[in-house]
Formats: sequence, structure tokens, C-alpha cells
Amino acid sequence: MRQGAVKFWNLPAGCSAAAALAVKAMGVIGVLLVAGQPVAAQEVQLPDNFVSPEMPADLSPDGQPAYTADLEQAAIFAWQEFIALNWPAASGQREIAAPTAFDARPDEPKVWETMRGRVEVYPGHGEPNGFDRAAPDYGYSVPPDYIYSPKAVGTADGRITACAQNGGDAPPWHNLDEDSNQNVMSGLSPQTPYPGQNILVESKVNRPGYVYVAARGWYGENSIRMAARRTGKYIRTHFQPPRPASRADDPEDTQYVSFPNDTMELKAAWRRLGRYDRPARFHRSQVRYYAGKDGEFCYIDSSATAEGDDVWGLLAMHITRKTPSAPYFIWATFEQVDNLVADTAGPDGKAVSIEAADGSPAAGVTLPEEAYSPPLKLTAATPDGDQEYVPASMTPAADPKLRLHYYQEPVYEIPEVRYVAVNRRLYATPEAIRAVNRAAQQAIRKAAPDSALQHYRLVAVQWRPLDKPPGKAYTGPESAAVYYAANVAIEAPPVHQRFSGQFSHGFSKASDYLQRELLFLNPPPNPGKPVFFNTYHAGQKYLAGGCMGCHGQRQSYGTDWSFLLFRQRVEAPVLPDH
Repeated sequence: MRQGAVKFWNLPAGCSAAAALAVKAMGVIGVLLVAGQPVAAQEVQLPDNFVSPEMPADLSPDGQPAYTADLEQAAIFAWQEFIALNWPAASGQREIAAPTAFDARPDEPKVWETMRGRVEVYPGHGEPNGFDRAAPDYGYSVPPDYIYSPKAVGTADGRITACAQNGGDAPPWHNLDEDSNQNVMSGLSPQTPYPGQNILVESKVNRPGYVYVAARGWYGENSIRMAARRTGKYIRTHFQPPRPASRADDPEDTQYVSFPNDTMELKAAWRRLGRYDRPARFHRSQVRYYAGKDGEFCYIDSSATAEGDDVWGLLAMHITRKTPSAPYFIWATFEQVDNLVADTAGPDGKAVSIEAADGSPAAGVTLPEEAYSPPLKLTAATPDGDQEYVPASMTPAADPKLRLHYYQEPVYEIPEVRYVAVNRRLYATPEAIRAVNRAAQQAIRKAAPDSALQHYRLVAVQWRPLDKPPGKAYTGPESAAVYYAANVAIEAPPVHQRFSGQFSHGFSKASDYLQRELLFLNPPPNPGKPVFFNTYHAGQKYLAGGCMGCHGQRQSYGTDWSFLLFRQRVEAPVLPDH
């Protein structure tokens, strides 16, 4: 085993830590005997520079394109991205790693934290903060400033005022102006004060993505309608996207929408920490969140230190990045290890995780048979009908206690359910990802023993398009957890945990078929009619699922996988109220 590699045993469920240490002490190589049965060991080879500030240029095993990689290689690539993004940032600069060790400056922002928030790219009015057409980065590197629509937020310049005197003068790097899909909450957070147990979300864009949008005025000054229409038609005709932009800063390049290579969008979920949490296991940072009523808005900046009653911890992070061999972007999603917990605390008064750090079931835990309480059941869509909830499965409402849960709003014919508890994830994390998680977590502990990042894990990665028959569950060559890649803290409801095709009825249902009641959303050509293909690459069309399938709706209609570009200006923060 070469220097820098880490070797791990895949211990069967129920194997104790003491047994693992005994195996190590005996010097057993290659085979572990448990209850008299041999179990093969799996070795994960991490690159020598695994803990590094260098972002990997591409997922290219042996110089081949990303789609030739296997799951282990894709998982290692995702972890390398996560570590580079969580490297300490250089002082006074955005998105530049500091020339320091991984564990240096623990209270300073990380590289990803300094990326632009969505409203800094798509302001509610005017130009992005610091916009400078003469600057190579179009003003990307100025400090954060969150400017919404004056009409929507009721201020003259679109800047929201503080609810009370708190925090410093500089806005925090984290602007939590989005709620999670279908009001996801955690029973571990304090119920009061506002926003209580709500999980709040932010979206961020990196430098190439910002420059591409700013150079073309596509933050809202110039319409993307015609360019997106041309792009969508091109993709649905040629079954592949136009080439990526050769230069991000080319204002004349507006025929098609195609972000340059290395464009990245992130989504991160946060919540207030409470008495059941172990704060040292969370990446913590100051955040800004919003309150309001009847069109009146104000902001609250959380504690700037790790102390106090308003400390926020990172729950989840989506990473999406276009690379030279993956114009469909590579999608990776990470979670904090204590997202899924038992409904009551343990003897020490702290939350009891039902999953081990690598994503396997925790020792001594039998996962519930039903993923949700009430035990929600969905019928698949057909060419003639939409996906439906089985009404009898939606009662009685749950008392989630400490668990993740969400509020099902009454939309269309779906009844109100207050609340739906999340008992487990729908699709177990594949063993190949678990093995890489163990290796990565140990490598982080070795480099930075006190780093909270050792308490995060990769949940899923999508590095090539996958297909399935419409109206049926995925049974292809990869794990269902890969095809339906989803983050339980961001996409808790079953519609999101098992997404494929196209959303319908807002985001409350999904269908593998073209929407019959909204045909104007499905302009010709429709190469799969009545099937809705959401991903196109190299002359092939795919009915993709999970992150890639969800954002593939925007590929199909011409905004290069980006909902942020599709929506453009952010007029006001979204306020959770459940």
C-alpha cells in the first residue's frame, strides 16, 4: 500500500469497536473472522494529497472521462471537492484558499463560505453589489451586500434593516433567505424564538458562474428568454448541450446558455443548535436570517461566536460543478452525521444517531420498516395520470419529538399533515461510499484532530447520467441511492427522496411523463413523448433522477441546469412560518 493510502475494514453490522481493535492488535491481513465466518476486507486508496486546498480539475480516472469512473472514484473526487471548499479562506478575498494548514484559523471563513450568495448574483433590483464591467471579475470580490426589491421588502434601496441591534456592521457570509423544500424542520432545535425548529437554506455561486451571468446582464437586466428557448430546442433536437462558453466574461456570447467549465453552485442547510446537540460536531458560523409579517422584513444576525443561545450549525451541502468531461455537472451531497436521530434523547441527554458516521446503521439500531410516520404511500404516475398520495397513508399525523420532520401543506387535493416524521432515509448509503467516508474521516482526523468536518459524510454522488423505464422504480447498474441522490435534511419528503422525471403541482408531485395540464411548459420537440426526458448528453437522452434529474428540468428548457438563472432576480427572502 503506497504512502498516504488508508486501509479500512468493512466491519459487519454489530461488530463492536473492541472487536475491531482486537483484529488490529492480532495483525490480521485481508480477512476478518466474525462468528466463524470470513469477511473480505475492502481497501480504499486515497491520493497522497487528499487533504489539500487544490480543487481537483476533473474526475478523470486514467485520463478517461468522468462517466468511466466507478462509485469509489467518484466518491473520492467528491470528498476532495468538499475538503478544498472547506479550506481556510485568504483574508479579505473571496474563494481563495489561504496558504495555511487545514486546521489553521478555525474561526475564519472557509473558501466556500466566501462565494456569492444568490441575491449577490441576482439582486432584487439594479446591478450586483460591487458590479464593475471594467474589472476582470466584474466586481466579484467585494464584501457581501444583500439587496432585494425595494417594492417587495419595503425599503428605498432594497436593503433590509435589523430587527434589533445585534451583531457587527459587516453582513455575515451566510444569508439564509430560503426555506427548505416543504418546510423541513428538526426536533433537536429549540422551538422558540423565531425561526424555531426550521431548517433554512442558502444558495451560492462561484466566480466563473458569477462572471458568466454578470457579463451578459443575465442577473435580470437582460432577459434570458430567447437564449434559453434556443438552447432548450438545440438540446432536445441534438440530444446534447451546446459547448461550454469558451470565456466566462464574453458579453457577446448570448446565442445559447452554457456556463463555462468549473462553474459551481452550492446549496447549504443550517439550523439553530440546542441542548440535545453536540456543538463540536458541527461546522458553526454566523448566519443572517429573516423575520417579517405583511410585507415587513427585518434580519437577525446569529451569534458571532460558538457561545450563546443563537448558534447555527451546518446540516447539509450540495455541490454541483461543471467539469471538462462532465458538461452535465457532477453532483455530490454531504450531511452532518447527526441528522437522523431517535425520537428521544439518550441517557446523557443528547441526541441518539440512528446511523454511524459512515452512513451505515448505528450499532444496536434496527432501522424502522417505514421511512415516514404516517407511513406515506405514493402511486406512480402513468401516461394518463399524475403521481398520487394514497389518502389512507397520510394519517394520523406524527408527533416527531426529536426527529427530522416536515409540514405537508394543503396543496391541490393533498391534505394538510402537521407533521410527517422522517424515521430513516429511503435508500441506504452504498457500501462503496461508506468505505470512502471512513477513509476520508480518518484522513481529516489525522490532519486536524479537532475539525468538525470529520463529522460529515458523503451521502450520494452522481457523476454520469442514468436512465430508467418510466413509471417504474430504478433497478439499474448503480445503487438506487445514487440514481435518486437526495439529502435528507434538504429533500426530506418522499417526492424529493425518490424524484425522477419532472415536478408537477408545484413541487408536491412528480411525473415521468409530460405534464398534460401544462403543455406550454413542454414546447416541441418532445423527443420522448409521452415520456419526459430531463437529461441529454453525447447524443443520448435520459430519464434521470435525484439531483441531476431535478436540475435536468432546467437543462431541457435551456438554463443549463440552473434554477437560479431561470428565476433571475431574488425579490425578497422566503420566510418560514410553520
